[in-house]
Amino acid sequence: MHLANALPTSGAIFAINGDLEQTGSPLLLTEKAVERCWSRAMQLEGDGTSRWLLLIRLAEAALLCAGNYADNCEFRAAGDFLVNPREIVIHSRRGGQATIKKRHGRLSEQLGLTWADQLKSTQRSLAGVVLEITRPPLLPLMTRILKESGRVAPSFVHRLEGGQRRIADALAFMAGWRIADSVELWRRMRASSPSERVFAESCMCRFDTQVFCQIGDDLQRSFAQPDFRSSFLSAPHECGNRPACRSSAAQQELLDAPA
Repeated sequence: MHLANALPTSGAIFAINGDLEQTGSPLLLTEKAVERCWSRAMQLEGDGTSRWLLLIRLAEAALLCAGNYADNCEFRAAGDFLVNPREIVIHSRRGGQATIKKRHGRLSEQLGLTWADQLKSTQRSLAGVVLEITRPPLLPLMTRILKESGRVAPSFVHRLEGGQRRIADALAFMAGWRIADSVELWRRMRASSPSERVFAESCMCRFDTQVFCQIGDDLQRSFAQPDFRSSFLSAPHECGNRPACRSSAAQQELLDAPA
């Protein structure tokens, strides 16, 4: 790549990373903010270290944000990151213009089916409808892209996968404990015995920003050192069709730690 082509990309990476850090903590980000940064990063050309470290850092930010939502009983927001597609297009087999499904609405209501209609003819009414997921939930999408790239250390991919399972487990725990919101959680924790509080805490995410900051450090180093080899990325000889990598001992300890 010529220097003239490399500089704009580096500037764009620097700008996106700056936007990622403007809240002061990834725990304060929203899905929309992470999604905007991810979309901009995915449009960048090239296969350089800095671009992949930016994508990795964005995925880590999404994981931290979703975990924070779960810990604060923001169930719908956490679910949006994990399982709720960002966009579903409704197609009619009978022709006509396609429409976008309301993300948090019922399909039957959007199609104008009354309760009586649902009892009598929902199956018949929906038979002529085809749903197309055009924008899947963000965290699984990020994980799949990073995993299939062959450029990302498997240990980081495993971290993303494990973190998503932990978020799902935290949401399940909240549901089982019949927690409706953060106020109810605070009340239950206050009324619980010390051992019950310890157990409840162990069921939550409680992610920290240590790995997020380490990725940021590696990203900064990659700007100054074009040949910098981050252990968040696969080793050069393993970046082909067989994604694999060995991390340094210190980095491996970070990656293997709970998120």
